[in-house]
Amino acid sequence: MNRGKPDFWLILLTFVLLGFGLIMVFSTSYYKGLTDYQDSYYFFKRQLGYGLVGLLFFFIFSNIPYTVYRKYVGMILIFSLVSLVAVLIPHVGEIRNGARRWVDLYFLSFQPSEYVKLGMIIYTASIMVKKQPVIDHFKRSVLPPLTVIGLVCLLLYAQPHFSAIVIILTTCMTIIFCAGVRLRHLFFLAMAGVPVLIGAMFLGDYRKERLDTLMDPLSDPTDKGYQITQSLIAIGPGGLTGSGLGNSIQKMAYLPEAHTDFIFSIIAEELGFIGSALLISLFILLIVRGVLIALQSPDQFGSLLGIGIVTLIAVETFFNLGVVTALLPVTGVPLPLISYGGTALIIKLIELGILLNISRYRTKKAKESRTSPAVQTVKG
Repeated sequence: MNRGKPDFWLILLTFVLLGFGLIMVFSTSYYKGLTDYQDSYYFFKRQLGYGLVGLLFFFIFSNIPYTVYRKYVGMILIFSLVSLVAVLIPHVGEIRNGARRWVDLYFLSFQPSEYVKLGMIIYTASIMVKKQPVIDHFKRSVLPPLTVIGLVCLLLYAQPHFSAIVIILTTCMTIIFCAGVRLRHLFFLAMAGVPVLIGAMFLGDYRKERLDTLMDPLSDPTDKGYQITQSLIAIGPGGLTGSGLGNSIQKMAYLPEAHTDFIFSIIAEELGFIGSALLISLFILLIVRGVLIALQSPDQFGSLLGIGIVTLIAVETFFNLGVVTALLPVTGVPLPLISYGGTALIIKLIELGILLNISRYRTKKAKESRTSPAVQTVKG
């Protein structure tokens, strides 16, 4: 394959979203940093450090040929499984907010589920390319990857991390669909899998409480519905132009997680409908650009890998926006490139670096298809 220039628009959108995220992390966290750590720049400095590390990996992975990952897919899968098992080990996995999702190495703590998502994308894309000769046979093409995906979901369920399960299933099933699996196979999977997911959702008391809160957030505005109620209070007064950057009231210890999962609520409060719409438009442009890059990949693995990364970004963005606007139950999914968080930000920049590398090898089919036969004859 001939290596060309990276996609300029993908780089631009990544930098704009990252820069916007840094500004909003400072705006939403300076009060908490001042009150909790006596440093209003505390969270901003940490996020800036995460961003610089992430950018380093962004450019490193943008120069690693994406075909390399197929050679090491077995190691990537094993590492992902071992990481999820390690989370469940006492004194290794750290419990936060009632869930054991973090690995604590004393000098470093991270959330394995973030890079497991990428690992599952690479695995699913690789095995679906391998299964192309038997793509019409359910047992030989779909069942093997589903077994591995199911094992990963069981380990995530033990944490518990239900939102990661839904995100991984949605992303991997999108890859499987794009690989050419028969629609009736996917239909039967949906008929069998959706009831299981719904059943698992109602097994945990905290998940049932979140669903009850979703149905009527104002039924208990001072306890179970407090967070989503405060989120809506932040979004509502934003109006068309907002209260102005830095002028949020809800971030003053009213809205929990204002600089992480609920950062969009403060964006809506400070920048209003216009600012919120512009941010959503940037995500739409990023997703559309990613899809075009995936479609122009020179091989199927690159296309499926690119589609998986774009789907992951789209699903996480949809989940976060759905939560803060009370359309979905609270899930703890950060807004990509915007929310505060080291693991999520670094892994997201790695994923975009891989997508940028795919753009280096894209073909010109899209342009050639728009060229008329007459022009092609003259060129020949």
